[in-house]
Amino acid sequence: MTSLSRVLVEDLRTYRFDLTEAGLWVTAAHRVRAATARAPAPLRLPVRAATALVDLAADRLFGIRLPAEVELGRRVRIWHHGCIRLAARAIGDDVHLRPNTTLGPARGAPDEPASWPTIGDGADIGAGATILGPLRVGTRAFVGANSLVLADVPDDTVALGVPARALPRRRTEAAP
Repeated sequence: MTSLSRVLVEDLRTYRFDLTEAGLWVTAAHRVRAATARAPAPLRLPVRAATALVDLAADRLFGIRLPAEVELGRRVRIWHHGCIRLAARAIGDDVHLRPNTTLGPARGAPDEPASWPTIGDGADIGAGATILGPLRVGTRAFVGANSLVLADVPDDTVALGVPARALPRRRTEAAP
């Protein structure tokens, strides 16, 4: 099991040690809250209260909402700030999330983890993308800007459009 301090250092590296990045503060608070979930009750309560305040501040000041129930992978990068709602069952390692991104339940579904999407390792979610329902965005998938994803996106594909269609990802070879 990876220690909290090691994961927080990875986050600092992911954000290039820029303490002005809103995503860094949001992910750090999320990790501290998750790490204290099994702590003794006297310690758990004040830490949860503090992280709840950070969550509220992140939502109001930065426009980033990351529910406590989300299983957050390592080296997740939330680019910029504003209008970002990340209600997902899990967000994998090395995922990039752009501004105005929404992950959450489909219309009419309860707002609970069973109704939220899962984002695979190495996925890149474009600005303004909306991913709704208990679906899966695959490993190394790319969701284009302003796309509406309502169905699974296979590994190594590109999802574009409204509603999004999955297309094979073009492989480019390095120039000689």
